[in-house]
Amino acid sequence: MSVTAQAIAHRSRTPLRLVSWASIAYLLYAAIKLVGQVIDMVSRLQNAHAGITLTFNPGIPVPQPTNAFFAGGPYVVPGSTLYLTQAQGQVADVPAPSIVMQSLSGIVSVLTAAGIALCVLLLVTWVVQGRPFAAVTTRVLTVLAVVIVVGCESAIVLDFLARQLVNTVMLGAPQTPDGTWSVPADNNLVIDLVPIYVAVALLGLAAVFRVGASLEKETEGLV
Repeated sequence: MSVTAQAIAHRSRTPLRLVSWASIAYLLYAAIKLVGQVIDMVSRLQNAHAGITLTFNPGIPVPQPTNAFFAGGPYVVPGSTLYLTQAQGQVADVPAPSIVMQSLSGIVSVLTAAGIALCVLLLVTWVVQGRPFAAVTTRVLTVLAVVIVVGCESAIVLDFLARQLVNTVMLGAPQTPDGTWSVPADNNLVIDLVPIYVAVALLGLAAVFRVGASLEKETEGLV
């Protein structure tokens, strides 16, 4: 442990400990939330035959009332078409894969956030101990980058698949007054680029720490 690393750790001890306690608190919160997600999924599976609350996007055009205006409501241009973009109701006999897929998106999101909190806790612990350039630091930063990309993008894909399954269940043969059906907007898969950028930035930070570790070793050799 270099003198510089010890000095940095000493000056930053209070804020770093705050980050440590915040990370621990979030890990506990994530554990509770994860248990809640699993219990909710099991409950929905058990009550699927009787009926569970389901939200879906039918994408069906709604007949526009003529000369109907409501105080405080949005103004709809006459001649335009309104679309029913969200519906909710008690639906019976929802297939188990649809229920599981809906829950998995939330479970993966919780696990991803917990993984981030754990990596941050480990990094802060090593800095407090005066070992910011330990070899394991670069590995943890790399793991953190992978967790962010895989976790965030997997949650998006699972949510997308869940919506497709729900629409398949609810809209097997959609019928509208004029015989047409507009494909719901949420039938499109949109990948979030922010987690990818954050992961690339973390990989760059890992490279910086790797250089710092090499410089620290050279400095120690000169002393």
